[in-house]
Amino acid sequence: MKIEEDRIFLQPQSEPGQPGHFGGVDKKLPDKEERARLRVVKEENRRIKYVSSSKSSASYEPLQGDSSSTSSQNVDFPTLIEISEPGTSKLIMRKDFITPNLVAALDRCQLSIGDTVFVLEATIDALRCNIDEFPISKSSIQRIRT
Repeated sequence: MKIEEDRIFLQPQSEPGQPGHFGGVDKKLPDKEERARLRVVKEENRRIKYVSSSKSSASYEPLQGDSSSTSSQNVDFPTLIEISEPGTSKLIMRKDFITPNLVAALDRCQLSIGDTVFVLEATIDALRCNIDEFPISKSSIQRIRT
């Protein structure tokens, strides 16, 4: 700085604890940390509820196929999804069954997203499963493909 008076004025302000210190109070960071902490607590509560409900309900067994193919694939467990409606809060168990291999097979057949939804719904119906337990929509398939 060329002006000595400005240098003398600004130097004490850059030191913490001095009057006129430029550093402000960060108000957004504590709020962000609190939201992250609440998110972790909610996830733990959901996980505890899922474990307690899965112990009391019937167990899910994967379909038996070739032993070599089932051992190399990872089977996704049902996912607990919270649906919030005005005045109520419901927890629904959804089964995530769309694997990368399934997505690759559907892409290889060059099916559109709408055709993919139709094929998956028909498959679930043919297996006599409840279609409400499976997250099938155009947007969910688009999310998985990307």
